[in-house]
Amino acid sequence: MDRKPLNQKLFEEPYSFEFFQAVRLLEKIFRERKPVGKDALPNDEIVRFRSRIAMDFPASEIQEIREMPVGNTEEVRVEMIVNFMGMAGVSGVLPTHYTELVLDRIRHRDTTLWSFLDIFTHRAVSLFYRAWAKYRFPVTYERGDRDFTSNIFDFAGLGTDGLRGRMSLDDEALLPYAGMISQRPHSTIAIENIISDHYGVKAKVVQFFGQWLRLGEEDLTKLGRDNSQLGQSAIIGSRIWDQQSKIRVRIGPVSYKQYQAFLPNGSGHKSLRSIIKFMAGYEFDFDVQLILAAKQVPSTILTTKALRKPALGWTSWLKTKPFDNDDEQMVLQTAEQAAVV
Repeated sequence: MDRKPLNQKLFEEPYSFEFFQAVRLLEKIFRERKPVGKDALPNDEIVRFRSRIAMDFPASEIQEIREMPVGNTEEVRVEMIVNFMGMAGVSGVLPTHYTELVLDRIRHRDTTLWSFLDIFTHRAVSLFYRAWAKYRFPVTYERGDRDFTSNIFDFAGLGTDGLRGRMSLDDEALLPYAGMISQRPHSTIAIENIISDHYGVKAKVVQFFGQWLRLGEEDLTKLGRDNSQLGQSAIIGSRIWDQQSKIRVRIGPVSYKQYQAFLPNGSGHKSLRSIIKFMAGYEFDFDVQLILAAKQVPSTILTTKALRKPALGWTSWLKTKPFDNDDEQMVLQTAEQAAVV
């Protein structure tokens, strides 16, 4: 099996690479140099393109990639001899007798005309590559150009720096779902699909999940004072039942490993809450119900040598036989919701 480094293979076997991929690799190898096809001098660019002057038909897009010394310095310049888009040659735009003339001069060790024509070849091939890369998002992303990424962020409502970096996950994780996020108002289907795809679990949103809302001090009924008009403003108690301002996100059945990840001390807990909060908005409350698959419910072993350390209320079960049904007891609430009893 050939285990040569990719950059070594690129120079030794350039014919095995596609032209666009070869230039992309050179961009990664020589990051400090200027990109091709822009406003830099040819000698300062990553690679100098030259055409192959011959009358036979080539077998590959690239004939040769070589490093050429620059004067008496230790600096080298990369040259790529391509088999297409030349001024002369079998695919050249000039009449055939120009190719014959260039070949005749090369036989006499005079490469002046060839080098002159390659001034135009280099620019044409550079613009050809730049035009190809312009509409390939992975290429522009590799370079660090943010224009296209910023446009997608605009669709997702994260178009400015002030709107990004506020969630417990990388903002770019939401880019694949920009199409669904851009549709307002956000639907329960969108929330379910994003969670399911991002975490690889089944998600279901239960709408109109009722909850108790605690009244503020100014809303409480006090006899002989405010909010004491019978049938209009008087309320018995310090909380009211609300049926429309909360949703419940059911996740599962999940494996025990996934279950642990969604717990408050797990790796996916904060990011899950960020996604739900971003999609549901600040006008809705929510809680998360974790459903552990019946076959995944572990037995509780009270010993320090146990591989699974039981946590009371989270990962401890009184299990004497295999569960017949999935465990749906775990409901994770925010601190504000837990305070309303």
